[in-house]
Amino acid sequence: MITYLIDENMPFLPFWDAERFLHVKDIPFIHYDTDIWEYAIAHDLIIITKDTDFYYRYLSSQKNPKVVWVRTGNLKKSILIRLIEKVWLKLKKCFYQTRL
Repeated sequence: MITYLIDENMPFLPFWDAERFLHVKDIPFIHYDTDIWEYAIAHDLIIITKDTDFYYRYLSSQKNPKVVWVRTGNLKKSILIRLIEKVWLKLKKCFYQTRL
C-alpha cells in the first residue's frame, strides 16, 4: 500500500521501498504542485518535498495532506541519504501515531 508521495525535487532514496513510496515522476498526469497536492489528498498520502510552496499551501488550506518538508539546503545526494535515513524511523513513528 502506497503511503508516501515523493516530490520531483527529492530523489527516490535506497531505503524507501516501492510498495510504500511513489515518486511523482511515475504518475503521468502530475505536472504541477496542485496536482501533487490533490493526488495526495485523494489517496491519503504523505508528501515528501524540499519545496517551500507546500509549507505555505499547508498553512493556507482547509484540507491538507501531511507534508514532510526537508529543509537541508543543497547537499550531495550521499549526505542527504544518510541524513534522512538517520531520522526516518523516528519520523515514521510520528506519522503512525497521529494517523490513529
